Amino acid sequence: MAYTVTMPQMGYDMTDGTINEWLCKEGDPVNRGDIIASIATDKTDIEIEAYASGVLRRILVAAGARVAVGTPIAIIGEPDEVLAEPVPTQPAGTAAAPSPTAAAPPGTPSPSPAAVAAAPP
Repeated sequence: MAYTVTMPQMGYDMTDGTINEWLCKEGDPVNRGDIIASIATDKTDIEIEAYASGVLRRILVAAGARVAVGTPIAIIGEPDEVLAEPVPTQPAGTAAAPSPTAAAPPGTPSPSPAAVAAAPP
C-alpha cells in the first residue's frame, strides 16, 4: 500500500516549509526511519524520516519549493504498485474555484468550453 509523505507541521505557528534537498531519489529503497529529505522552516532546518518502508516511487515537490503544511511531497510504495494521483491540498483559508456549471439550476444549458475559457477569473 502506498504511503503519501506530507509536509510536516513542526511547530504550532508553522504554516509552510521549503524542501532544501532530497536525500533519496525516485526508485531508491527506503526503510522506516530513513532520512529522505531536508526541509527549512522559518526557525530551523529539519530532516524528514520515512514512516513506511518501500521504494521512493515519486517526488511530488522539487527541491527549493515552498509548500504548505500537509501538502503531499512524495510517495513511498512497492516497486510494482500502481499509484493513484494524490489529491492536491489547498492552504487553509482558500476555497476551490467553483465549476462553471456547479451553480447552474437544473435545465440550464452548460456553457461552451470557449465561453468558460473567456470568462473572467
